[in-house]
Amino acid sequence: MSTTPLLSVFIPAFNAAAHIREAVESVLESGFADFELVVVDDGSTDHTAEVVAAIRHPALRLIRQPANRGVGATRRDGIAALRGRYLGLLDADDIAVRGRFERQVAQLEAAGGPDIIGGAIEYFGDVGGVIAFPAADAAIRAGLLFHDLPLANPAVCLKLAPLRAGRIAYAAAAGAEDYALWVDAMIAGLRFANLPEVVTRMRRHGASLTRSAAAAVSEQARLVRRRLAGYLFPQMNDNECAALVNALSVNLGGGQRWIDGACALARAAALAPAVAGIDGARLRELLRRNFLRMLRHAAGNGSIDNEVLEMMTETNAYFERWRMDDGGSLDAEIMALLAAGS
Repeated sequence: MSTTPLLSVFIPAFNAAAHIREAVESVLESGFADFELVVVDDGSTDHTAEVVAAIRHPALRLIRQPANRGVGATRRDGIAALRGRYLGLLDADDIAVRGRFERQVAQLEAAGGPDIIGGAIEYFGDVGGVIAFPAADAAIRAGLLFHDLPLANPAVCLKLAPLRAGRIAYAAAAGAEDYALWVDAMIAGLRFANLPEVVTRMRRHGASLTRSAAAAVSEQARLVRRRLAGYLFPQMNDNECAALVNALSVNLGGGQRWIDGACALARAAALAPAVAGIDGARLRELLRRNFLRMLRHAAGNGSIDNEVLEMMTETNAYFERWRMDDGGSLDAEIMALLAAGS
């Protein structure tokens, strides 16, 4: 390994003794030659550090923090210790698929290639299945406003230069550090991509599922989403942006907040085609799906009916036009949901 490797793979670890060896060995056996692997033990109280220290490999470095500071602070501080041109992300309980880094670095090195590249993931453990993400930059950008993010953090490689230059940073956003980084990158004009093949196997067990669910609905995630909404839709005022974020972040059951959220979704759908650098059609489709999810929930508990929707149509031109778009296809779906809920 050179003193300035092409790739730095970074694994933050806290009480990960049960799985850290498998994660480390997946990187060491990945088939990529010019790399370093930096594991930061975040004040573990189990044998995480001892397990890593027992693995002998010239590319492996272990950094031990005396106290637990959380994954966000560990990522922020760990960047300064990395020597590579590119950064590969992996969590302490996940597995890098052989050949992953070679394929991703080749894309990062290519002329006109992306600045950030992910790939498909395969869940294993308590939950199974493969999830592929949109490949193109414009489609990935369109998906960043929503819960189901178009990038999986442990499947990502990215250029380190924007982090070192301060163009993007791991912000102090507890539970939403990764999301904040991708939004920073979008606003900074960095380019995204995803490979179609599986690059990371993500272990899913009780603790990881709980953390993921908490992060998805955290107040910090709402704040990041609010920032992105303002960036995408500067024509929308503060109240509209707040209503949009509520519609995307909270399981609204009915009432005025539900109405405001639905109208904000309609306004965003009207503006979506004109947002620069975004796949407007995909953004509109994702907004549509979110509205139908909201309607399904509200219709199911009887808090929204056709009378309320007709009132919204009569008083909000954006909502009226949205209902009748594409030959009234959204209106047909609305009627079908109301009929099913009655």
